[in-house]
Amino acid sequence: MSKRGKAIKPFPLPQYIQLYPTLRCNQRCSFCFNDGASTVRDLAPQEAMNLLDILCDLGIRDLDIMGGEPFLLPWMPSFLHAAIKENIMVNVSTNGSFPDVLEEFRGLGPDRITIGVSLEGSTPENHNGLTHSDNYEKAIISIRTLVSLGLDPIVKTVISRHNMHDIPTIIDLLKKLGVTRYYLIQMDLFSKALRAGKIAPGFVEFTKFYADTTARSTGINIHKVNASCFEKHTLPEGIRCAGGVRKLCIMPDGSAYPCNLFHHFPEFFLGNIFTDDFTDIWMSPKLAYFRCFDRNRCQVTGCSNFGSCTGGCPAHGYFHSLDLNSTDRRCSSLS
Repeated sequence: MSKRGKAIKPFPLPQYIQLYPTLRCNQRCSFCFNDGASTVRDLAPQEAMNLLDILCDLGIRDLDIMGGEPFLLPWMPSFLHAAIKENIMVNVSTNGSFPDVLEEFRGLGPDRITIGVSLEGSTPENHNGLTHSDNYEKAIISIRTLVSLGLDPIVKTVISRHNMHDIPTIIDLLKKLGVTRYYLIQMDLFSKALRAGKIAPGFVEFTKFYADTTARSTGINIHKVNASCFEKHTLPEGIRCAGGVRKLCIMPDGSAYPCNLFHHFPEFFLGNIFTDDFTDIWMSPKLAYFRCFDRNRCQVTGCSNFGSCTGGCPAHGYFHSLDLNSTDRRCSSLS
């Protein structure tokens, strides 16, 4: 990193912590960036409670819980209740395969907890085919349960060329289920297989698909999720990426990274939330790159989004080329 050795001036605390309590999952989604990492140990219950103490001491009030499948951990509901009791806003992403556990949140409102359920297809064949599971019916039950509890669930779909055609049917299904919030997620490309590269839309294609989808859909709020780097107007001026700026990723063993996409690379390890001082983690010189942006260094200068981009996702560049400034492979087809 160009500024690795330079000291960093005091920097605002992260807006939220992106927590991975487990990397284990009962699905094997073809697009998952954690695939093959399930040997990492789970977060221990006491460590989870220690993390709450750290967040409260720092004044960080947003916790984004991902995975793996968080509800594989039997203590997760009690941990979520403990976080809510501390006035921490909790966001949980689940594949919906544990519908019974959702009754644990009866009486809460969406202002206290947000639960997102992944749905990758409108039918068992489509969903189960993409997730290599048999969880479609459970996901549907989970969505119905959350709606009946008044928790206004978010439903999410990772967009690939395998399911673009199915999105209108998914939207119709969600409206019948009473879902009001639907998120289209740009697929990450953490595979070097040529086949994977052909199914992951680039940002321009993804945003056009999103615009077309919202234009023809009514009765449901549709949002998109993509790397912040593609939309520099969403970032503070002079920032390369939201990783290490707005968020900090904590893995099951307490190790900290700029964002979840860097946990494969030891060189981006910032320290351990349970054993190292938070200031040392958050002020690590390794974060200088993410906090300093001078110009878009992507080679695809003819891209229609070039002027609005900070250079695509640096984690993708590093994964494929060991270069943070390398062109995001999802956009390389534009060259």
